[in-house]
Amino acid sequence: MGKIGLVRVDSRLLHGQVVTRWIGQVGAKEVIIIDDTLAKDEFMIEVFEMAAPAGVKLIVKSVAEAKEFLDAKNLEKSIILFKGIPSLLDGIAHDLPLEEIQIGGIGGGAGRVVVFKNITLTKEEYEQLKKLEADGKHIFLQTVPEEREVKLTNIANKF
Repeated sequence: MGKIGLVRVDSRLLHGQVVTRWIGQVGAKEVIIIDDTLAKDEFMIEVFEMAAPAGVKLIVKSVAEAKEFLDAKNLEKSIILFKGIPSLLDGIAHDLPLEEIQIGGIGGGAGRVVVFKNITLTKEEYEQLKKLEADGKHIFLQTVPEEREVKLTNIANKF
């Protein structure tokens, strides 16, 4: 399988910043959304397919389907999207080969703290990300390519 172009957690999934900035940055030919709920919603899949730029294929897989699918592919020109930290953790629990994980936009809500620009986390999510980092994953926050990566240690004071 090899290197993955980009693994991103973003509650909006395929949206303006991903389409206009990240696809070009990666040179992506496909966007793979791994989400159990979306994988069952044909209408929303069609909506996301319409949002994908010309020449970029949209693929939606459930977490259970994802490992076999990803293992068979060259992912260097792929963006893998997760809607939230819980689905990311589920993917890792299913042995998805994710080593570098970008935390992008995650909207607000009860118990959530703004940690960087439009990225919010709960204390529990922050602790889970720290554990992934301790296990050897490269975890960083970044909303657009022009910004420098923000390390988890840089947001520790938010909790």
